[in-house]
Amino acid sequence: MGRSTIPSALSELSNPSTPEAQVAALQKLKNEIVGHGQRKELAVTHGVVKPLAGLLRAEARRGGKRRRNVTNGHGSGHASETRRGVEQWTTEDELRFQATLVVGSLANGGPAFVAPLLAGHVLPPLLEALRPSETPAKLVTTTLKTLNQIVDAIAQEKPWLGMSESSSRSSLAFAVNESIYTRLVIESLAEILAQSAGTIKVNQQIESVVCLIMKTCRDEYQKKMLVDAGMLDLLADKLAAVAAADDSIPTTEARRSNREPFPRGCLSELLETISAIIKDSHFYTARFLYSQSIQQLFGWPKERSTATLEGSNTSQASSWDKLIPRVHTMASKSDPYIKQWPALGAYPSVTADSYSRLPSMESLQQTSGRSVITDESETPLFIWLMYVARRSEGRERLSACWLLALLKKFGERWPLNDPSKTTRERHFSYLIIPLVEKMIEESSPTSEQTKRASTLSPSARDEMRFVLERSPIVLAELVAGNKSLQTAAVHARTLPTLIQTLKKSFDIPATSSKPLWQPRSSSHEVKDPTLDPASSTLGRAGLSPDLLHAFKYRESILLALAAIAGDQDSLRKMVIEMGAATHIIEALVPYSESNEQSNASSVREGNPDSVLIAACKVTRSLSRSVSVLRTSLIDHGVAQPVFELSTHPNVKVQIAATEVITNLVLDVSPMRTEILESGVLATLCEQCRSANFDLRFGSLWALKHLCLGLPHSMKIQCLDELGVGWLVQVLNGEPSKPAMGTPNAVGEQVDILNAVDEPHMDVDDEPSSEEDDDAMTESIPSMRRHQRPGSRYTSATNIRDRLQQIKNDEQDNRLNGERDDIRIQEQALDFIRNFVSEDKASGEMIDHLLKTFGHSRFFELLDAKIRPKNPSLSNPSSQTQASSNTPSYWPSNTHRTPFSSSTTPVTQPNWAAYPSTELILATVYILVHLANGRPAHRSLLISQTTLMQHILPLFTHPRRDIRVACAWMLHNLVWVEDHTDEAATRERAISLRQLGFEEGARVLGRDMDLDVKQRAVVSIEQFDKLLNGGLSRSGFASPSGFGGGDGGVGGLSSMGGRLGGLHGWRHDSRG
Repeated sequence: MGRSTIPSALSELSNPSTPEAQVAALQKLKNEIVGHGQRKELAVTHGVVKPLAGLLRAEARRGGKRRRNVTNGHGSGHASETRRGVEQWTTEDELRFQATLVVGSLANGGPAFVAPLLAGHVLPPLLEALRPSETPAKLVTTTLKTLNQIVDAIAQEKPWLGMSESSSRSSLAFAVNESIYTRLVIESLAEILAQSAGTIKVNQQIESVVCLIMKTCRDEYQKKMLVDAGMLDLLADKLAAVAAADDSIPTTEARRSNREPFPRGCLSELLETISAIIKDSHFYTARFLYSQSIQQLFGWPKERSTATLEGSNTSQASSWDKLIPRVHTMASKSDPYIKQWPALGAYPSVTADSYSRLPSMESLQQTSGRSVITDESETPLFIWLMYVARRSEGRERLSACWLLALLKKFGERWPLNDPSKTTRERHFSYLIIPLVEKMIEESSPTSEQTKRASTLSPSARDEMRFVLERSPIVLAELVAGNKSLQTAAVHARTLPTLIQTLKKSFDIPATSSKPLWQPRSSSHEVKDPTLDPASSTLGRAGLSPDLLHAFKYRESILLALAAIAGDQDSLRKMVIEMGAATHIIEALVPYSESNEQSNASSVREGNPDSVLIAACKVTRSLSRSVSVLRTSLIDHGVAQPVFELSTHPNVKVQIAATEVITNLVLDVSPMRTEILESGVLATLCEQCRSANFDLRFGSLWALKHLCLGLPHSMKIQCLDELGVGWLVQVLNGEPSKPAMGTPNAVGEQVDILNAVDEPHMDVDDEPSSEEDDDAMTESIPSMRRHQRPGSRYTSATNIRDRLQQIKNDEQDNRLNGERDDIRIQEQALDFIRNFVSEDKASGEMIDHLLKTFGHSRFFELLDAKIRPKNPSLSNPSSQTQASSNTPSYWPSNTHRTPFSSSTTPVTQPNWAAYPSTELILATVYILVHLANGRPAHRSLLISQTTLMQHILPLFTHPRRDIRVACAWMLHNLVWVEDHTDEAATRERAISLRQLGFEEGARVLGRDMDLDVKQRAVVSIEQFDKLLNGGLSRSGFASPSGFGGGDGGVGGLSSMGGRLGGLHGWRHDSRG
């Protein structure tokens, strides 16, 4: 081997003689270090970074001045491009080109080499070279490639390097992303992306920009910058250009000219980039769906422009439907159409002629002796993505399924009058879920396909690894919250494969971290004192590819198991029975710094934060099952590792662990005592004062569950540590201000947060006027040529209004703050309810609560949660005290059902003026438990005249659960504790009659809901017995099966009280 040329090259770069000599030195240096880690280290430690940064910076300034206002890549003709390349490519450009290649080669060495590059400030001049108007196309392409190499290198950074929020800002990823996501850089990337595809250089630039965004776009501020710069619309244009080739409807010349050819080879990256931007954002998803190019191509056939549909027949109008099989409600096995479209297997290329052999719907209906129930076909964009998923393989198929999952999630939240949502579940069950399951099985480490891929090229091996890392998380997104899709996913061999692969992720062989032998010890080598120590010192080594791969697919599988086991107890038991619990417990062990100092690095030594969070999620899903809580989880000792994670330095891990603790501290959990002895009470109370809202919210939720069923002394300790003052501060939050109602599109006052019947947005059945449509289409370019009256979805005006509504719902800080206040106030009220809940109605906890809060302040806090926020907007008659005979609140027609909207009188309250229904319900349940105390507590509650007057209108609330709670409260108030309490109960009944509650009970007795009616009947009979001497069931019997014997309403304490304490557990996503 010849002598290394690195020293001479470094000498020339540090003390340049001529530009040509510098170019030669850079070429020699590049050839020396490519693929050789030790030579890269030698170059860095001898100070190559500073000269590279200075050269890039100086030449960038000179090149910018020389080419100011010159556009990159917009010439016409080959001769013009060749002439421009000859005239513009100079020695200075060659210097920057070679220096950029050297930087990219160094970055390929991993995170250890990226650290000195960042310390030497190499990144800013590279980002300046992205300006197409000032930089030659060849240099732009090379710079984008180098930036992608840097981003790939920092992906290998040890995940546990930044364990806290503050230390994460010192990570390499944070530094690189902070430099890339600036206004000038994003504008340059948008300018590159806006180029017309066609030439090789432009296609390479566009593909590199797409890959760079795909790898770096994670945070909300990054997505906002990209959307504001128009990147999402540009990406939608590129996607439409690819999809246009599959559209069999002839396009007009105007539409064809707007769709430049785009390389289909990077369709996977394009889909992944769009998914990265719209993920976790309904507004950005809507922006993508309503972009001009997507609407023009994928608009429903009757929404397309008249010019498009001229001369088209029925088969052309339904061209998209031909790309995927039909899904029937009923289908016969002998149906020839079904035989020609198998659920799985290779998807052959389909031409227009091949559809001629398929029977039409008319022929099927004429020849078949049985009726076939068909459904309205899927939306065209969904059809095309399903077609891409079935036609493609590997990365492209997975990317199409991922985007489908995100669009499905948006459609569930904002249906937008889409009738396809009723059939979408079957489409996904039959056409998409099997594809994802097949990818999971084929990419498993034990599959034959993976074994064959390991002997092939590195690209094939990387493709298989990507599929294994991503396919489980795609399955998780598809089946989350949908029992039918969860069941469809389990019917195959997916669950055993996932658990077997999870076990395999812990069997990665240990790799030695001992450095390779060198002829001279670097630790004793004397460095040049003139060198910059930061840019000439290597950073921390990154993870090995095998280890990083194991972490990624372990996290993905845990998320898939969490989604599958999220809603059905039978699936949770299946996960446990297949042996997943042992590996889940292993995934709850965090990485510790002591492990890093050992001579070997094993996967079993700990997990990065992302894996810890995923393990907490699957543990939370499994802990929703009482049987699993009492058997497998306690056998594997899940309580202690979860509690230790609640004090993890990373707040996201703390939040995930606290959500698990919420289920572990239930009074039905056998791990409750163990976790209490570990000190969870003090930890949760401390976290309730955290600056992070999600941690405060989750901790208070866990305290609510913990408080139920505790001994009196521990309840008092919990309240003391939490603090009455803190609870009062939480209950006096923003929702008490009368700003919750906002005008909708037609100027009506609508409480967006507290919709009574439908939590989603309102959908107008009637299209807007033609004048409104014209005004709308002129103001929004993307709506100009594809909306027509009577469209499948809504008018253009409604689309604009809905886009604004979706944006406000997601990004309005005031609305989000009010929602957060409502959520945490609901938990605070539930905590108070569980605090006063007792197995035996001794009333001690009620006395302690009233003493610590103060009677007046406590009842005023409750009153604020049920009274109208603006009394002028509510029914005035409901604010006046009723007469002793017939209250003025109740209408004279006593035979109507007050909950029917067709017969609602003018005196019906304006529910939009009331607080959130969640707060009303939580408050009424507190009153139920107060009325379940001693007789003195019932009399005290009835004496709160203002509070009782505000409760009375709630008897006609549209929400049946609020009416049920009101019926229980009235039931408790008129209950006779024993014979000595009969006279006092009669006095309470007289007071309630004067307040109008007797008539209210009769109204509830005519309720359509059987639960409300049954509870009200008992109260009516009690009123009749106490006030009229009527014959009724004994006042000391158990009410409708709640408890028995002398328990009386104590049955509510023993059973109903506990159900009230668990309110929100069974039906809430947390568990």
